[in-house]
Amino acid sequence: MEEIRRQGKLCDVTLKVGEHKFSAHRIVLAASIPYFHAMFTNDMMECKQDEIVMQGMDPSALEALINFAYNGHLAIDQQNVQSLLMGASFLQLQNIKDACCSFLKERLHPKNCLGVRQFAETMMCAVLYDAANRFIHEHFVEVSMSEEFLALPFDEVLELVSRDELNVKVEEQVFEAALAWIRYDREQREVFLPELLTKVRLPLCRPQFLTDRVQQDDLVRCCHKCRDLVDEAKDYHLMPERRPHLLAFKTRPRCCTSIAGLIYAVGGLNSAGDSLNVVEVFDPHRQPLGEMSADDHGSQQSGRRCL
Repeated sequence: MEEIRRQGKLCDVTLKVGEHKFSAHRIVLAASIPYFHAMFTNDMMECKQDEIVMQGMDPSALEALINFAYNGHLAIDQQNVQSLLMGASFLQLQNIKDACCSFLKERLHPKNCLGVRQFAETMMCAVLYDAANRFIHEHFVEVSMSEEFLALPFDEVLELVSRDELNVKVEEQVFEAALAWIRYDREQREVFLPELLTKVRLPLCRPQFLTDRVQQDDLVRCCHKCRDLVDEAKDYHLMPERRPHLLAFKTRPRCCTSIAGLIYAVGGLNSAGDSLNVVEVFDPHRQPLGEMSADDHGSQQSGRRCL
């Protein structure tokens, strides 16, 4: 049937996108593509037309999807994945849509994950959207250095730095990300600094960092509200009795739940009933099983040694 189509024989419908035209057989399209099945089997106006205009589709994507209807093969690459996903969504080809989402999931990177997330939201691809969100959480520090992050609108940056799930070693990294976003377009964004800093958990920053970095920053020094936030964070360290009066989220450590923690096995007994003098640790995210004996404790500050 594919060969017959290539020869232009027995074709009874032409699909038109702009100046591009693709001949095909109604029966093949209806049997393979849900969109055309509904069009050609429900007495819609198009079922009697020799030429059907396809609005808003990429010509190369439509051609690839028509070919897929005939031969069941489709090549997905970096250049066509977005247009194929949009075309598959329009034509209700869920298997192609899922394949495109899987392709994008496997290629998430700190430099593209924000764009992929936005695209997934537009195309209502929940699985891809969730995967991109998890990737952003896990690689927040690298993501915050990307052009995509620096180009985000204020409401999206505010929502992102508010999240508990960010994977950061110290809260200082969130502060630096917020300041980098402000400085990227200082003239237009400086007004957003006070509200953005309210979402940075300054009380969790080290006192030295608050004094030497945050308090000395020219953007912070020029803003009365920002200085108040710094004073609040310093009071947290200086006057522990006032800590209960702070908003709970400001002192809640961030925890990226998608990254597994460490499992420790301390001591125990061997088969002879003798006590063990080792501490074993398993890091499911990075390391194989490690072991440290009591004698090694002085030289292994991390408490871990790979076998």
